[in-house]
Amino acid sequence: AQAAFVSSSTVRSGDKSFAPSSSFTQIRIVQGASPTIGRNANLDSLLPLFGKKKKKDTTVGKSGKIQVKLLKHVAGTGQAGDVIMVAPAFFVNKLQKTGSAVRISDEEVAKDNAVKKEAEQEAKQAAEDLKFKLEQMGSLKLVKKAGPDGQLFGGIGYKNIFTELKNSGAFPKGALDAKWIKITGIKTAPASDDEGNEVKGEDIDGKHGIKATGDYIGTIALLKGVSADFKISIAPE
Repeated sequence: AQAAFVSSSTVRSGDKSFAPSSSFTQIRIVQGASPTIGRNANLDSLLPLFGKKKKKDTTVGKSGKIQVKLLKHVAGTGQAGDVIMVAPAFFVNKLQKTGSAVRISDEEVAKDNAVKKEAEQEAKQAAEDLKFKLEQMGSLKLVKKAGPDGQLFGGIGYKNIFTELKNSGAFPKGALDAKWIKITGIKTAPASDDEGNEVKGEDIDGKHGIKATGDYIGTIALLKGVSADFKISIAPE
């Protein structure tokens, strides 16, 4: 194999000779092979030749738009947490300037989605645990002032029932504090008529609440797609 060797010593070219500068890189080149860098080579000078391929920017789409994650609601654009594609100028001049969004790569999106999925699974399990406790706890008993006919002196609204439920001691502190947890309905408990046929409960107006003593069934939303029924018993003082 033919080879050429260049070093920091004097190099002769035809009838002329020259002495390479001190920064001259020592390289041994063999025909048909990759260059071999000498022991005293200046590696910095070879970076353009041997540098790694630049990593693809996954925040830029084929259309030239860039991928961003919204940090807060932006009218006409999206909600906090949304991942969208926007024009670079819109990102720089509005979203970035107002702290409304940050650029996000495909890898970061995948990581965010994995974390979100795990959190959703934990929330659903917690809701299912609450549902089981609600359905097994028996009646939520309240004692209120009432007249001889069982009519209460003032109604008991959804918020009153919810407060009593939270203070019942049947659940860990803070278990019912999530903003999406709320009572969505109350009915009178099913009963039987004189012939023994079951009579379905009647809906209680949420605005006026429970007006009389007796047994009721409350429905509480614990999470999207997860709700539970629980018993309520109102007795006179």
